[in-house]
Amino acid sequence: MAIKSGLLREKEDFQKLILKYLNQKNNYIVRPSTEYHPGYAMDIGVLFSFFEDTQKDELEQLKKLYKDKTQETIVNYLNNEINKSYRGVLDVLKHGIEFDSGVKLNLMYRKPANSFNKEAIEKYHKNILSVMEEVNHKANERIDLVIFVNGIAVLTIELKCNTTGQNYEDAIRQFKYERDPKTRLFKFKSGAIVNFAMDLHEVYMCTNLKGGSSYFLPFNKGSGKGIDSGKGNPHNEEGLDVSYMWEDILKKDTILYLIDKIIYIKKDKNKDENTGRVKTSETIIFPRYHQFNAVRKLAADIEVNETSRNYLIEHSAGSGKTNTISWLAHCLASLHNEKNEAIFDTICIITDRIVVDRQLQDAVLSLEHKEGLIKVMDEKCSSADLADALNGHTKIIVTTIQKFMYIKELVDNLREKKFALIIDEAHSSTSGSAMESVSYNLSSFAIAAEEQEPYEVDNAEEKSLQDQIEEEIQRSGKPDNVSMIAFTATPKYTTLQLFGTLNEEGKKTAFDLYSMKQAI
Repeated sequence: MAIKSGLLREKEDFQKLILKYLNQKNNYIVRPSTEYHPGYAMDIGVLFSFFEDTQKDELEQLKKLYKDKTQETIVNYLNNEINKSYRGVLDVLKHGIEFDSGVKLNLMYRKPANSFNKEAIEKYHKNILSVMEEVNHKANERIDLVIFVNGIAVLTIELKCNTTGQNYEDAIRQFKYERDPKTRLFKFKSGAIVNFAMDLHEVYMCTNLKGGSSYFLPFNKGSGKGIDSGKGNPHNEEGLDVSYMWEDILKKDTILYLIDKIIYIKKDKNKDENTGRVKTSETIIFPRYHQFNAVRKLAADIEVNETSRNYLIEHSAGSGKTNTISWLAHCLASLHNEKNEAIFDTICIITDRIVVDRQLQDAVLSLEHKEGLIKVMDEKCSSADLADALNGHTKIIVTTIQKFMYIKELVDNLREKKFALIIDEAHSSTSGSAMESVSYNLSSFAIAAEEQEPYEVDNAEEKSLQDQIEEEIQRSGKPDNVSMIAFTATPKYTTLQLFGTLNEEGKKTAFDLYSMKQAI
């Protein structure tokens, strides 16, 4: 189905190309726009097909209660739940709705972390993805494409065809000035989670349409190779430069994974200087392409190689590193191998700041998790608290390097556990003896380390966290039970040698790269 951009003469050709691929390759149902309900931003027919196929008994119970008003009652209650300020479409999709009678309806089924539960896998495959074109979200305003999950609108796309003299900037302008952001489809948190402006070469996205102040971020792969990679997308000899959108991002598995594991609501509290009142603002965080791609690449490689490798992620300033680290930690926490075994017992995020950065704390804690899954070692926590978390069943630990220096006598049998060590780029300096404690306490070389000569370091010499880790790996080797993932914008030669991946030219390079040119 590859086609060259020069062969697309009209926007409608572009639109039909995407629809055909979604239907034939991604198993989408193509629905007529007449089935769209503008007051609910739903396709009620698909919604009830999903209920009938997955929750027939629950539906029968509700029919006994609401008789011939069942559909109307369910749709209105669902709509009310989505419109609640503390819920929204993302929360409803992930957690469903519960009626006074105790009957619960799920709106989406998550992909199980392992293959033990056959019923859960079967339910996951029954999620329905559908698409409509030329959708009237209000009179005289049509959206090119709307994507639905089980009948609920989650994503919109405005298309432009460069051969007609228009590009993604025209699509952005259309979203800003020709689309009413107050309609149900575009209502913040209740309507579409993300809106894409796309031409034949580039893609941009926005999670909160608010007229002229709407902010669009690039959702491009980056063009060029290595550090010379710049903005935009690489030229695709086999088709369109933006074909990754329908061939990858709009795949059923990808959309459901984004909703389940990646997209979240960031909450910021701001104090009004005049009134003293604290107001909470919310932002839907949707990953940029390089963030999502880095997390998926790492997970796929670790799924195969487990703790046998280290990794270097070279992401420049402006890459959104904090969110990438947070997404990666949560992803690795639920990662299983082909034997259905959890690959890691614990994910440690280590920073060499004096205290754990508030932004990093918030990002890690904002992603959905069970109580007790995450422990942030803030200024109130001691090294004994860190030791308890490492010895126990805490899945994700966020800590400073300093706390590792004082727990040698408090940890038990950590060499029997497997760890992912995510190393946040150094922002301050600490004494060079600190990293020895990390390797000592987490590695399978702990016994051997006791027999070695003491590691002498001039305390007057300040070294970065990265330097300490590199020296410890050179001294003791890579621990068998630890996979280290280093994030840095400016890797040194030694960093590349210790954490880099060998390429086809026999040189060590970053496992994933987001260059300064891309950021600019």
